[in-house]
Amino acid sequence: MATRKVSIVSRLNMVMIIDNKARIREAACDLFMQLGMRRVSMDDIAQALGMSKKTLYLYYADKESLVEDTVDMLLKNSSVACENCRKLAENAIHECFLVTAVLTESMVRINPVLIFDIQRYYPAAQKKIEKFRKEYLYKFFKTGIETGIRQELFKKDINPSLISWFRIETLSLQFQQQFVQDIDMDVISLQKELSLFFLHGLATPKGIKLIEKYKKPKI
Repeated sequence: MATRKVSIVSRLNMVMIIDNKARIREAACDLFMQLGMRRVSMDDIAQALGMSKKTLYLYYADKESLVEDTVDMLLKNSSVACENCRKLAENAIHECFLVTAVLTESMVRINPVLIFDIQRYYPAAQKKIEKFRKEYLYKFFKTGIETGIRQELFKKDINPSLISWFRIETLSLQFQQQFVQDIDMDVISLQKELSLFFLHGLATPKGIKLIEKYKKPKI
């Protein structure tokens, strides 16, 4: 009986730790999104949570580990969103519209300074992002393109590997400061235009009809 009580207490403590770490990640994420990572201190995060910095350090030994955990959370959320789009999609064209919408919604929140800070000051977090791009996003887009070819919505003579990398790179254009200044366009409009450009380059006449269908605003 004593052993069982200890086990229950241990599980409750673990749940509390997980919940508190999730709260910390969410608060840190909000601040990082607004200000970038360099400008946000552990003091700022503790204050936002209404806890002492000493308590914060019980869950995260340093800022670097919190940054990495936050990036893991964001990447996980992105992969779950993409998989949900795939489940809901009627076809490969529809999937592209859904994915563009959910990824754009996420990217609108990101201060470009955040990307710069990760690239320059947090190499471990940057490696996680590069791994996500190379292993998850690449495979996700490539599968979608191959599905579109089988559905006769995309041209048979395209190179799915090359086009997948092209699509990944277009997602990062909004974080290139000079490019954004030159085009003078908001993030949502930019990603919509890039997505349509991408789809029209791939689509068969059958696919183009669906592009026209899905790009019409729903009433």
